[in-house]
Amino acid sequence: MKRLLLLIFTVLIIISCSPIKEQQQYITIGALLPLTGESSDEGIRALNGMQLAKQKINESGGILGKKLDIIVLNDRSDEDYIVKQYNLLKEKGVVAIIGSSYSDVSIALAKAAEKDGIPIISPTASNPELTRNRPNVFRVIFIDDYQAEAMAYFAYNILNTRNALVLRTRNFSGYKRAADVFIEFFNKHGGDVSVEDFSSEDDIYRILLNNTVNKPDVIYCPEDYVLAAKAINTVYEIGLGGTYVLGNDAYDGILSYVSNHEAMKNVFYSSPFSYDDQDMEIRSFVTDYLNNFSQMPMTGAATAYTCVYILSEAIKKAGSTDRNAIISAMKENEMDTILGNIKFDENNNPHTNVYVIQIEGGIYSTFLKFKL
Repeated sequence: MKRLLLLIFTVLIIISCSPIKEQQQYITIGALLPLTGESSDEGIRALNGMQLAKQKINESGGILGKKLDIIVLNDRSDEDYIVKQYNLLKEKGVVAIIGSSYSDVSIALAKAAEKDGIPIISPTASNPELTRNRPNVFRVIFIDDYQAEAMAYFAYNILNTRNALVLRTRNFSGYKRAADVFIEFFNKHGGDVSVEDFSSEDDIYRILLNNTVNKPDVIYCPEDYVLAAKAINTVYEIGLGGTYVLGNDAYDGILSYVSNHEAMKNVFYSSPFSYDDQDMEIRSFVTDYLNNFSQMPMTGAATAYTCVYILSEAIKKAGSTDRNAIISAMKENEMDTILGNIKFDENNNPHTNVYVIQIEGGIYSTFLKFKL
C-alpha cells in the first residue's frame, strides 16, 4: 500500500512539473506570416519585429505577471493554407493572432476567424474589406484608399504632374482598388489619367513601350515590390527615366530587385513608417533592431512590432485573456506608437502619418511626411 501511495505521489509531482503548468506561466499569441516563397522577405521582417517586441516586453516584466510567447507559423501566402494553419493555432489556445502580411490571404484568415471571435490584427494588409463588418479584426497600417488618395495629392500638388498613366492589376483586388482611388482623386485635382490593365510582367512591358512617344508625367503602379521592381527596370530601360513612378507601401524591399539604382531616381512610394524619422521612440526602435538583426527595419518590421504592443496593452487593460475583453480594450485604447498615435475608427482602422519614401543612392529616406 505504501508503495502504491508513493507511486501516486511521484506521478502527481511529475504532472505538477509538466508542460501544462509551464504553459500557465505564459500568455501565448499566434502569428501567421509568409515565411517561404516570393513573399518571404516581408514575412521575415515581420517575424523579426515581433521577436524584438516580445523580448522588450518580457524584459519589462511581461503581461499580467506572465511571460509573452508567440507561436509563428508559415502561411505560404496561400489563402487555403492559412485557414489550416489558423486551425492549428486555435487548437494551441492562442489568445490572439497577428497576420498576415498581404490583404487577400489576411481576408481568408479573417473569414475563418469570424465565428470564433479570436482577435486578429494585421501588420500590413491594407485592403479596406479586411476589417469591414468584422469587429474582431484590426490592422495597424493605413488602408489602400487613404494612401492612394495621399499619393494623388502628392503627384498633383507636390510634384506638379498633370497627366498620369495608371497601371491597374487584374490579379489583386486591393491593388486594383488603390489604382481606382488614385484615378478618382487625381481627376478631382484636375489631372488627366489614362488607365491600362495588366496581369503579368509582359503586359507591363508592352504598355510602357507603347507610352514612350507621349510620355506621361507620372506612372502610378500599386503592386508588390517584386513586380513593381520589374516595372521600374522597364521604365528605365526604354527611356522613360524622366517620368515619376509612384507606388504603395508594398514597395518596401524593392531595392533588392532593381537592376540599376539609377532607375530609382524618380520613384516615390507611400509608407506608414520611415527609419530616418528623428522621433526618439523611433530612433530607439531602429537602434535595437539594427543591433539585433544587423539591418535597418522596414515597414513590415515596424508594423508587426506595433501589433505585439497593441495586443499586450489590450490584454493588460482587459486584465484577462478573454477574447471579448481584449477586443473591447483594443477598441477603447489610444496609443502613441512608432507609427504615430493609433486610435481605431469604427472599422478598426488607424489614421496614421503618410511618409513619402524616396530611394536615392541606395538609401531609403523620407521625402515628405504628412496627413490628409
